[in-house]
Amino acid sequence: MNLSTIKYGVLVLAVTCALGVRAEIVSVKTDSPTPVAEPVPLGADGKPLLDIYGTLSLEDCVNLALANSPSAVAAQLAVQNAHVNLNLAKSQFLPTASADFGSRYNMGSSVHDYGTSNVAASANLTLSGLTDLARNVRMQQISVEQAELNFQSVKNDLVRTVRKKYYVLLAAQRTVDIRTQSREVYEDQYKRTAEYYRLGLRPKVDVTTAEVNLNNESLRLIRAKNAVKTASASLANTLGVTTSAILQVQEDVSFEHPNLTMEEAVKTAYENRPDVQSSVLDLRLGNLRVSQAKAGYFPTVSLSAGYTKSGESLYLDSENAHVGVGIEIPLFNAFKTYNSVKQANIALENTRNNSRSLLNNVFLEVQNAYIALDEAAESIPLAELNAQKAKENMELARGRYNEGIGDMIELKDAEVAYTDAQISLLTARYDYGSAVADLKQAMGTY
Repeated sequence: MNLSTIKYGVLVLAVTCALGVRAEIVSVKTDSPTPVAEPVPLGADGKPLLDIYGTLSLEDCVNLALANSPSAVAAQLAVQNAHVNLNLAKSQFLPTASADFGSRYNMGSSVHDYGTSNVAASANLTLSGLTDLARNVRMQQISVEQAELNFQSVKNDLVRTVRKKYYVLLAAQRTVDIRTQSREVYEDQYKRTAEYYRLGLRPKVDVTTAEVNLNNESLRLIRAKNAVKTASASLANTLGVTTSAILQVQEDVSFEHPNLTMEEAVKTAYENRPDVQSSVLDLRLGNLRVSQAKAGYFPTVSLSAGYTKSGESLYLDSENAHVGVGIEIPLFNAFKTYNSVKQANIALENTRNNSRSLLNNVFLEVQNAYIALDEAAESIPLAELNAQKAKENMELARGRYNEGIGDMIELKDAEVAYTDAQISLLTARYDYGSAVADLKQAMGTY
């Protein structure tokens, strides 16, 4: 091969590339764009998200939050990252392999043109501090378990939050119904009082009072409707979605009383709560760190092995293999190991103290949730009785007013008391649902 031949080949290659680029440019300019279908939104689990514009049940809201909430997604990504770190730690026990190819051509006069090629393939394994590598793998395994427990803790807290905000939205919607009904009563009362005044049966002050009562209840209805919008936006934010529409949720919500004693609830929390289980892993991790610090007192054993084949062109006629063992004996490192062990023991004792503090806090949290649940359960029968008596009193006051015996103030007080009693009963029922959610979260169940 002479120099002119090489130059001709380079020229042909350059022209070919230029024509190919030109053809690509023409193709891009002349081809019409293909419409792309809008992708279906997916959650963190890879499944399509629910239609938030339909009627959502409590279970739908929980599933949507677990698949789409940023906190749940972040916890899932942390689990994936922990698995990657574990794989990286395990990869220290695996060999590495590589292949190299090189070619060189010297261009001079046609008499002195020549070229050379080199090919090499190699595999190497180096292990320095076997016990440290094995300990690092175990620590990464514990990190994976902790990441999974943290994800479970995020799920528990997220489910509790969704339930409470779901009940708040339901209570707000039911409050609108009560306020709407109350406004209709005040409107009917205003019309009736105006007719009585026209017939000369009631004074002008009753008409004015009835009108004021109607306007006040209209204002309360406006506030109740705004409360629905606020509750819907809060629930949507917990679900991880952004929408200006009001979420439609199902009304059929049943509350089941957990049939267990206070002692059983605490025992369940100690067994099931992810943060309690994670504290146990913290103790194991602390013990491993103490062992890791103490390893500085002992010799370090290193192993290495490698194999290489190389040669010109594709003829790998030269090979080389080696195996090595090394031992490094620590003599003096300026008390670094001593202080590292002391520091690891202090950290381990601090972890034990944090674990005891956590158990105390769990006990208190379960106790408070259990007391709140009993209080909510005892409040419902009283709220039901108050609503019943308030309704009876309102009917009596309305009858007295229509017969001309009672006055407008008596009737207004009775109507306000009945409306407040209905809202109190509604609040008591959904407070009970929230108390159940709090107790389940405190026990680590959902």
